[in-house]
Amino acid sequence: MDLRLLGNVEIESAGSVFSLSRSAERCVLATLAFNAGRPVRVGTLIDNIWGDKPSAKADETVATHVRAVRRLLSQAGGDRQMIRNHRPRAYELRVDPSWVDYHRFRAGVASAARQGDNPEAVAAYERALDLWHGEPLAGVAGDWADGRRHALRTEHLDALCALLDLRLKLGEYTVVATQARQLVHDYATERVLSLAIRGLAHAGYRALIPDLVAQASDRMWQTARVRPSPEIVALAKRLATAGVPVTVEQQPASVSTPVAGVHMTATHNGMVWQSAGDQIITES
Repeated sequence: MDLRLLGNVEIESAGSVFSLSRSAERCVLATLAFNAGRPVRVGTLIDNIWGDKPSAKADETVATHVRAVRRLLSQAGGDRQMIRNHRPRAYELRVDPSWVDYHRFRAGVASAARQGDNPEAVAAYERALDLWHGEPLAGVAGDWADGRRHALRTEHLDALCALLDLRLKLGEYTVVATQARQLVHDYATERVLSLAIRGLAHAGYRALIPDLVAQASDRMWQTARVRPSPEIVALAKRLATAGVPVTVEQQPASVSTPVAGVHMTATHNGMVWQSAGDQIITES
């Protein structure tokens, strides 16, 4: 039995998928699964479902939702008694945490981090990341779910960046350049931008760095009203101008050019550093 939180909240068992019809029921299943093997107070379930506006008969309604989750567990080949009643006013999902994809993800990432800088660690990160199947806690509404989704996305991004950093150490420069540049569009953070800059530089595609920094700067401003730090801009400028510049014609097919046929000149680079918010670095 596989309890899934890293995508649709559902149960997979013997090749079939079992799901709940209501957001509140999915919220109960998710809360219990996050805390597999530990009691969860009814008050916590009420808060996670309704926030500061609980139902008039919240306790009774929670009990109804717990019954729905028990039925689902039974349909999936489990036992209704897998959810144990605790006194006073608590429930416990009595399953091994390894049955829950989120707990397997965290264990996989921890295992990868312990293995050091080697291909086995890359494979461990990939196995952990393969457990994700879209937006986490899909189909669960409310402030608790929104906050938990944000935290889960952060964990996912941290694992992706750890994998890319490891690939960089192992010399997989083109892979890092391609994947990190794609990540910048969705997660314009300094960590992701740094990985993309270093990947491009080590792979020999320095001419693409100025445009990447400009795009990331625009994205960061749109989403968070911040610009790349002077340290990131300085790193980008240093790596973009080191050695012999790479022309557009030398790029691999998997790395697209921002403007076809354009060669990044020193003048253009200087304009990019200014657009990225660089008030410290000047053209020499």
